[in-house]
Amino acid sequence: MSAFLAIVHDTWRQSKHQWVMLLLIGAVGLYVPFAIIFPQVREAPDGSKFLGTIFQKDSAQSGMEMGWQGLYADALRQEMGYDDEIEKRSEELNKLLDRFGEVDYRVKSLESNDPANPELPALVSERRELEQERDRRNRDLIQLRQYVREEVDRLTTERTANIDKLQKGAEFWLSSTAQFLFMVSLIIYLFVCAGYVPNMIEAGSIDLVLSKPIRRWHIYFGKYVGGLLLYSLILLIAYVLIFTGVGLRTGVWHWKFFGALPMTLFSAALLFSIIAWVGLWTRSTLMSAILGLVYYVIVDSAIGYLGDLGGTPFLADVPAIQTMAEVTKLIFPSFVWLRESAEAAVLSVYVFPWKHVVVGVIWLIICLGTSYNRFRINDY
Repeated sequence: MSAFLAIVHDTWRQSKHQWVMLLLIGAVGLYVPFAIIFPQVREAPDGSKFLGTIFQKDSAQSGMEMGWQGLYADALRQEMGYDDEIEKRSEELNKLLDRFGEVDYRVKSLESNDPANPELPALVSERRELEQERDRRNRDLIQLRQYVREEVDRLTTERTANIDKLQKGAEFWLSSTAQFLFMVSLIIYLFVCAGYVPNMIEAGSIDLVLSKPIRRWHIYFGKYVGGLLLYSLILLIAYVLIFTGVGLRTGVWHWKFFGALPMTLFSAALLFSIIAWVGLWTRSTLMSAILGLVYYVIVDSAIGYLGDLGGTPFLADVPAIQTMAEVTKLIFPSFVWLRESAEAAVLSVYVFPWKHVVVGVIWLIICLGTSYNRFRINDY
């Protein structure tokens, strides 16, 4: 175990000489004062307090609680599974519309070109039935959307009856802070960890390490755990400072802010495992960084977009894209959905994207397992 800890410590020593690690610390360090100073408690003419900003006019009567309302409603719909049900019924309606269009086109063609065709009466009858079914499902979908709006409003009122405007504003601000730290810190972190494995296995460096009586799993996983612990420490310090600063400025001590940490750290562990896998096979820091960035920024954004087709009716009508969206959920982990889960946790709404978490765990195990096995059997 002492050898394992020595590798962890060596990873920290190596990180002190990386400009990207300094960039990560600097970016987080610059954001922390902003996150603490920017929000400001204001008082409305009716005497109620709300959370605004230092740039907001003194005559303002509302603040961040307005943003909280929309964010909480979105998270609540996901928690209750309402979005999935609406998407399911929309897909069924779209299939019905496709069938209605086919039959309607066939009927009009026969009426124009072959009115005596014996198939025409049956097609006319089928079109009438499809039309009635279409109208019924349209009404049901409209009623469902109305029910969801009313139910979300009811649950919001029921769950948050004792939460004042100031508390809502603080929750919205801390949720936005968790989102920012998730997105920005992970982008910089992928450049930080891109060089860990390639630098470890380069000629001269790996020879020196392997000349010592150290097991290879100590070396590989010591490097992985060391890089992950360093990121976790930076993020934890930032969370503690922001929590304390916002608490002192607003009087709101929202402990659920730390609820965003588990999903953020899991995402960091997953991203590092992918980059470490690339680094071991390519032996290139540049390739690790580029491929990691391409996956996190481009591929992952596409996966998140495909997973939210309910907001894009035109694309949702295309069967091929629907199939692609379902396949991506089962094959690729999405940091977009993991980030949304982290944000919702700050609002005390528990959205658990189990498909993406399960797929993420599988990816993490495969990436770490296959890359370690290659490191174990390679003759450096």
